[in-house]
Amino acid sequence: FSFFKVIAWVLIGTFVVHFVLRAFWVGLVGLHAVYPEGIRYENLPWQTDLSKKITQQNFGQLTDYILRLDRLSNQIFSFAFLIALMGIGISLIYTVLFVGTNPNAFPDWMGNHKIRSLVFLGLVLAVALMPAVAQLLSRRENLLRIPWVKNFVAKTIKYAPGLILPLVYRPLTYINLIYSSNVSRKRLFSTLALATTLVMGAVLWVFANKLMELRGRDLFVRQAYFGENNTTYKLYPAHYDQLRQPNNLMPALTIQSDVVEGPVLRLFVAYRKWLDGPLEKHCGQLQLPKDLGKNAQRIMKDSFNMACLSGFFQLSVNDSVFTQPDWAFYTHPETGSHGLLGYVPTTGFQTGKNILSIRIPSTAKPDSLVVYGQLPFWFYR
Repeated sequence: FSFFKVIAWVLIGTFVVHFVLRAFWVGLVGLHAVYPEGIRYENLPWQTDLSKKITQQNFGQLTDYILRLDRLSNQIFSFAFLIALMGIGISLIYTVLFVGTNPNAFPDWMGNHKIRSLVFLGLVLAVALMPAVAQLLSRRENLLRIPWVKNFVAKTIKYAPGLILPLVYRPLTYINLIYSSNVSRKRLFSTLALATTLVMGAVLWVFANKLMELRGRDLFVRQAYFGENNTTYKLYPAHYDQLRQPNNLMPALTIQSDVVEGPVLRLFVAYRKWLDGPLEKHCGQLQLPKDLGKNAQRIMKDSFNMACLSGFFQLSVNDSVFTQPDWAFYTHPETGSHGLLGYVPTTGFQTGKNILSIRIPSTAKPDSLVVYGQLPFWFYR
């Protein structure tokens, strides 16, 4: 978002500058058509010979100025397009890396997402380093005499950059080659460094501004002593079926109401997709006998999955842990979220406020638990 917003600003700003310069250029071309001789310094009124000479040295011929103005307007727009293409290329690389390392972007049969991410990043790094390796090999005349090395260098220089920056590689390279072959290296690098610094500064500013907008949208209307998003002391309507609005997101843990009466508490624990990895480590894989029928295999698999989830989710009310609650697979009718529906007897609940918690094994510390969902409720007999 930040890159594309800054790219839009760059293109709009340079288009305006280019349009103004081009309009000025058109006006000068029109004047030159009317007055082909351009500026006649010898006919300037109210000036001495010395001032006429200085003015002529300062402004020169009209045709030269028109040519310089035409070149400047073209360079501004093409350089802005170069920066825009670089930003689009960086955005594409970021998108590919994000999708490639996202554990939910690929099905489970493709293996562990950490190993898959490492393999993917290794391939991306290898492709990114191939042009540099090819340039180094191209400087070794003795190695280029080997046919496969020469073929590797040629193919890499020709195709590898296109794999790194698809869609924008050819137009970006055309503009880059023109500038690098016609502009001095010092001027080119200093201009690119300045432009890159300004663009990246603008990107960081947009990102920080958006982050503060999302984080501090209620900064000037928030009461100083109000709750700081703690589930122990703050009531969230989305946690309770009775209070939830249709546009609320389904949290990890929900119950039917904030006030519980009767012998049983009904709760719903949402099954997030990212839990597949921790569940596989916790429960392992089920080996189904091949001689069982399809229906028997489904029953056996459901029984294994239920036992796995029952041991994975640790349910507690206040300080009391319920080791064997009654669970059932359930799809929530409002949101279509898959999860577990549980029934807990209320005999041990204290009158008044209680804290319901669901904890799961920590991925960082296998012997510890982390809170997956937590909410307060009030119980009265």
